[in-house]
Parts: sequence; C-alpha cells; structure tokens
Amino acid sequence: MYQEIEYTSVVHNRSIVTHITLDTDFNILSHSAELDQWSCFERDTIAGLCLFDLFPQLESSRELIVESVQVPGSAFVYRYACFLQENSPEQLFDLQIEAFPRVPDKLLLTIIPLHLATPNNVDNSKDVARLARHNQELLLLNRASQILTATLNSAEVLERLLQVTVQIINAAGSSVWLWADEDEERLVCRAAFHPGKDERLIGQHVLSGKGIVGWVVQSNEGTIVSDPAHDGRFYPHIDKSSGFLTTSILAVPIHLRNRTLGVLEVVNKRDGRFTAKDLAYAEMLAASAAIAIDNAQLIESLQQNMDELTVQNAELEAFDHTVAHDLQNPLALVVGFADLLQTQGNHITEEERARALELLVQNARRMSSIIQELLMLSSVRKRDVETHALDMAVLVENALDRLRFLVQQHKAQINLPESWAVARGYGPWIEEVWENFISNALKYGGTPPEINLGSTVLADGRIQFWIRDNGQGIPVEKQDQLFIPFTKLSEVYITGHGLGLSIVCRIMEKLGGDVEVESRQGAGSTFSFTLPAYFPDES
Repeated sequence: MYQEIEYTSVVHNRSIVTHITLDTDFNILSHSAELDQWSCFERDTIAGLCLFDLFPQLESSRELIVESVQVPGSAFVYRYACFLQENSPEQLFDLQIEAFPRVPDKLLLTIIPLHLATPNNVDNSKDVARLARHNQELLLLNRASQILTATLNSAEVLERLLQVTVQIINAAGSSVWLWADEDEERLVCRAAFHPGKDERLIGQHVLSGKGIVGWVVQSNEGTIVSDPAHDGRFYPHIDKSSGFLTTSILAVPIHLRNRTLGVLEVVNKRDGRFTAKDLAYAEMLAASAAIAIDNAQLIESLQQNMDELTVQNAELEAFDHTVAHDLQNPLALVVGFADLLQTQGNHITEEERARALELLVQNARRMSSIIQELLMLSSVRKRDVETHALDMAVLVENALDRLRFLVQQHKAQINLPESWAVARGYGPWIEEVWENFISNALKYGGTPPEINLGSTVLADGRIQFWIRDNGQGIPVEKQDQLFIPFTKLSEVYITGHGLGLSIVCRIMEKLGGDVEVESRQGAGSTFSFTLPAYFPDES
C-alpha cells in the first residue's frame, strides 16, 4: 500500500533492521549481513536475485513502487511480508522502499522484523501479530477511502479500488462488474486486477442472476464461495474464456443509497479461505468505491453533456449557414418570379409566363427538399432507433419513386441487381441514404446517366452497398471534403453534395456503419456504405 512518509520514519525506534541496495529494475546489488540469517537463501546467491524473488507478494504492486519512489521524500511501505522460502509464518517483516539518498538510479530497501518467533514467545507473537495486522488493516481501509475519493476519473477509481482490495484481503485478483446498460439486465467487467489475465476478463458479460456476480447483484448481498466448482451459482464460462482458474470467490454488491451500481469480486485467497472479516472489509471498500464511482460518473456525465452542447451549438451555426446559403437563392428566385407574374403578367408572352411558372415551381421544390433534409438531419441526431433486417429491394424502389421525375428528366438508365445481401439497419434512414446517392448520381453522372447499384459481402462479414455512375469523377483533393460533418459545412461549402452527404454520414454513425467514395477523373464515381449483416437467429 502506498503511503507518503518522511525518510526513515518507519524504522524509527527499531533496533534490528537490514538494508538492501537495488537498481531501478529491482535487482539486488548489495545487502547487510542480517539478511543471511533471516533468509533461507544462500549468501552467494542473494546478490543475483530480484526483489520479487525474495518477496513475491510485492509483484502485484510493482507500478505503485515505481510511482512512490519517484516522489521526493516518499517511500513505498508494505506490512507483514515474508520470504519466499521462509517456512515459519510467524517470521514477518515490514518493508520500506525509497530512492537511495544522494545516489542516482539506486533504491534502498529497509527490512524490519516484526518479531522473531521462539518456542517461548510464539503464542504472544501470534497475538501481537494479529493485533498489529488488524490495526494496520484499519489504517489501510481509512487510507483507501482517501485514495478512492482523490480522483474524479472512473477508470482510476476502479484501478485503485482493485489494487487496494487485493492487498488488504491478500487475494490473487479482483474485478469490478457494473451495469452494461440502463435496463440493468447485464453486467460487464469494467476493470480487473488479474496479472496476465486482465485483458481477457475486461469486457466479459454476465446476465443478472447468472454466475456469482449475477446472483450478488440480484440478491443485493455479499457471499463467500470456498469451492466454486461445486457451487450451482458458479459460471465457468468466464474462466474458460479468460484462462483464469478460480478456486475461491468473495463478492459484494456496490450500492449507493437505494441503487445497486454493480459488484466487487475478489478471487483466490492467498493464505487459507476467505473469512467474514474479509467480507466486511470488502463491503467497506465497496461503500467507499460507490461514492467515488458515483461522483466520477456524475462529472463524466456533465462533461458529456457539455460536449453534446458544443456539438449542438456548432450544428445551430451550420444550420444558420445552410438556411442562409441553400435557401436564400431559391427563395429569391421564387419571390422574383412571383413578383414578375403579379406585376408584369399582362405584358409578357405566354412562353415567358410558362418559363417563369416552371422556374418558380422548380425552386419551390428545391426549397422543400432542403427543408426536408434539415428535418431528417435533426431527426437522426435526436432519435435512437431499433435496427432490423432490411429489404433493400423495397428501400431502393421507394427512393426511386421519390426521384421518378428527376430520373425521367435526365433519361437515366438504372441497373439493379437480381438480389441483395441482407443487412441490419433502420429502413427509413437507409431509404434516405439511397435517395441522396441516387440523386447525386443523376446530377453528376454522364449524359445520359448510367447508374449501377449492388451489394458485396466483405471478408469481415459486413455488407457493402454501392452505387456507381458514369460521370466525370471527383478530383482527389475534393474527395476528403465530400463527407464533411454537418458542423463543418460553414467552413467548407460544397454546392450540391454537402448537406445530403452530411446526413448520410450522420446516419452511418448512428447505425455503426461506414461510408466512402472511390473516384477517378473521367472514370466515374462509386459511393458506398457498409452495414452489419443480419442473421435470422439474432435477438
């Protein structure tokens, strides 16, 4: 456990100590003679050992040791350590590691014997050791509360909680399981302290009521499992997927007021079995952690809201820009032609009147289209939708119906595949994507436009839907600007493409898909979007 202390304060009033000099990799460089008497190692072999060969229980605290010795005037303190080859459990030591005074790149390990057991004082020594251990555990619990509340970063809170828990309870590992979503149906492992197994464990899911952690969160009470393999609540899948062998479990709920946040799980007690005292300590740690986690989540939620407000403000600016630029011109034309027909209608030819009416209607439709796009963009930003299997043939046909007039006007040839791969998405939004892609292909395709649509199953199982035109293509330097976010449209204005493709971008972000373009000047363009495949057995 890391504690900030003054130099040599731990050894104050001690009469028997020994010192070891270490390098920054914790290799032993030299040692005092007392170490030969206390340790079972041969004198000639000690100098070639690593600190963790002597005291393997320190291995899990390597990062804390490095952190502590870098702070001037501070040290790392560990209570009740024993040598690897020491057979007598009564031979316990306090350890202090600090930077070697006035010697760069060297560390000083001070070893302080708590008691040396003899036949006459074994019982007294045990009592003293138990009392000292208890007092030290209380101090560590108090210090743990300070450590947990010293940060407002949830990841740091969880990391500190696990390290403190492992040291106080003297276990091989620990993990924190929190609700995966607001429905509180599944728990996910958010942090783990299992040397060598952390990455495999983090991200694992367990349903509420399933496994030990699922039982704890459902019953809202702690438990000790001394033989997991024969406990009906045990969920062996976690061990199989992580490669960790669980031999004993202690788990307590992490709850704040009337709300359960998750579960703190501790596994594999190092010295015997988990006890009621261990359970009480875990509950104390979970209580402190609950407050720290709640505070950190509150701050992170506020930060997320601030980020969302920043994006919304940028979108409002982009919205103003779009209204000013995209609506201003057609509106001016509508007003102009309407004024012409009202004031000069009797003085212009029938041909001029028909042309004015045609342009008036054309620009009114253009304004309506822009307004519909803005409404769609707002809908995509605000809504969370449920995805389902897509009937892509129907969605493409609906998009073509909406563009029927434009297709006839350009005398376009559109080639559709005989069948489509089935993807997962949200139909109304994907129809909007197709309308944007087809509309651009009609406007920027060849004369007349020849447009091909299709789908391709990618190597990773996702499905790519594409549309290829026979236009002049898009210069490479302009391709990066096509899918510019709506919030950036005021910085880079691209006539015709910007707003529609920004909507496509936003839709793909919400659906977990991708969008891209491939184009060479004189060889046409291929626009595509990628969605996850749909499987009939998906829930």
